[in-house]
Amino acid sequence: MNEIIRKIKYKDEIDLAGFKLPCYVLEDGTRVLSSRGMQDALKMVDENDKQKSGSRLDENLSQKSLQPFISKVKTVDGFNPIVCYDGNQKINGYEATVLPDICNIYLEARRNIHLSPRQRIIADQCEILMRSFAKVGIIALIDEATGYQYEREKFELQVILKAFISEEILKWQETFQIDFYKQIFRL
Repeated sequence: MNEIIRKIKYKDEIDLAGFKLPCYVLEDGTRVLSSRGMQDALKMVDENDKQKSGSRLDENLSQKSLQPFISKVKTVDGFNPIVCYDGNQKINGYEATVLPDICNIYLEARRNIHLSPRQRIIADQCEILMRSFAKVGIIALIDEATGYQYEREKFELQVILKAFISEEILKWQETFQIDFYKQIFRL
């Protein structure tokens, strides 16, 4: 079988308020996010978790309670990982727009069903990410329309994104009593 080898042309990281999310642009222009990085950004992994691959993402998306919401967003094939190469190093990732799609799944599920405590943590993180992505998106569109993207600092959008995520996290932290956090850490 002649498998197409997808090569990385550009690579770096997005800083999501402390979560380093490796990102890539392939030779064909496809934007890819690291599977493991997406797991971390969505809080699908505990600090003590020894599972280093992006398989937690697959496990979470295969939960029966989420299936009705997944079919509304993407076909089953829409969440197939992308295998690409940085030299000889194999990288597993997903097309970049899968991250907001996953966020939409959790947010829709939160509106319609009772989520487990773990799923609620992920849904809350999804809301923070989506609000922040929207704010940075409008800024990027304005920069592109006006030509300012050529004048701004290289990582200015990441700095803006980090600030928006931090702002959103602070709002959520004020929502819960200290006992809530003690119970979360206990789990």
